[in-house]
Amino acid sequence: MSTLAPEIFKAYDIRGVVDQTLTVEGVRRIGQALGSLAVERGRQSVVIGRDGRLSGPKLAAALAEGLRAAGVNVIDLGMVATPMTYFAAFELNTMSAVMVTGSHNPPDYNGLKMVIDGETLSGDTIQALRQRIEAGQIKDGAGGYRQHDIAAAYQARIVGDVKLARPMKIAVDCGNGVPGAFAPQLFTALGCTVDPLFCDVDGNF
Repeated sequence: MSTLAPEIFKAYDIRGVVDQTLTVEGVRRIGQALGSLAVERGRQSVVIGRDGRLSGPKLAAALAEGLRAAGVNVIDLGMVATPMTYFAAFELNTMSAVMVTGSHNPPDYNGLKMVIDGETLSGDTIQALRQRIEAGQIKDGAGGYRQHDIAAAYQARIVGDVKLARPMKIAVDCGNGVPGAFAPQLFTALGCTVDPLFCDVDGNF
C-alpha cells in the first residue's frame, strides 16, 4: 500500500496536485479514514459536494467509495458551492460533510475540506487523520449512497432570512465558478434585477 504524500495534509484542509500528490486511491483511503472517524463519533451519514474543477467527479466518487467502505451512508450533493455543503450537513442532520475543492489554487490542484460531527478538521486533527491512515486504523462496512439536490432548500433559507430595503439592479460576476449555477437565481428570488456575467461553470480556468 503506497504512502500518502505528507505535504497534502495542510493546516486547514487536504490539498495537492491531482494525480501527483493527490491521487484517486489516496482520496479513497482518506474517505475511509474519515468514515471511520464519523462512525466512532456516532455519525452514520456524511454529506459530500464538489466544485467545478475537472477532477471533481472522479475524486468525489473515490471519496464516496472510501466513506461507504467504512460503513457510512453518503449523501451526494453533486456540484455545489462550499457553503451549500455545510448548510446541507445541518439541514439533513448529518453534522458531517466533506467538500471536494481546490479553493483558490490553480486548476491542477484539488483537495478536501472536512467537518465531522460538527467539528471542522484542522491542525492536529488533520495530522491525526494521516496517522490513522498510516496505522491502518480504519473500519470496514458497507454504507449506502444517494443523491440529493440542496439548492432549493438553500435558496429558501436565504430568501426567508434576507429582505431588501429597496429593489436593486446588480451585476453578478461569478468568474466561471460554481456560484454561477446558483447566484443569479438566488439574487433574482431576493427581488433583484440581475445582470449575470461569466456564470457558465468552466473547470478550464
